[in-house]
Amino acid sequence: MRRFLDLIDTVIGWIAATILLITFGLLAFSVFARYVAVGMQIDWILEVVVFMIAWAVLLGVARIEKRAGHIRVDFVLHMMGMRWQRLAEMLALSFGLAVGIFYVWSGVLVVQDAVAWGERTDSTLRIPLWVYYTALSTSFTVHTLFMSQRLWDLLRGAPLPVAGDLAD
Repeated sequence: MRRFLDLIDTVIGWIAATILLITFGLLAFSVFARYVAVGMQIDWILEVVVFMIAWAVLLGVARIEKRAGHIRVDFVLHMMGMRWQRLAEMLALSFGLAVGIFYVWSGVLVVQDAVAWGERTDSTLRIPLWVYYTALSTSFTVHTLFMSQRLWDLLRGAPLPVAGDLAD
């Protein structure tokens, strides 16, 4: 399972990097079109950029979870004994799993509604809004997989993550 999650993490990293590179290119073209080639303005660029940034950010958050890199109050944890630290970490991961499952479920409901209602963007591309909404349930599915692995590791006696340690 760990290899599979590592592969997902790597693929997500490449997807997010590619999305950000394309986003940069689209924004650079948009600036060029606005100030240099005034007649070349395209109405859908900013819309696509918003979609892509949402996907990149939400996928990036899942990668941060895999590395236990989210912001937390470490100074409180360090005042506790090791047993209480492990318990606090397990409690936080359990709560995070519950929230993640809720986001996956609610994200699926929103996507189903967007498909049923045929919601689309206002630009000439008329992109279905479910493409945008799917980012939430997709990223939190991966997020919950990564949290489940971390919780499983803790239950098996793995050491607690060290603050600032982003190594796999």
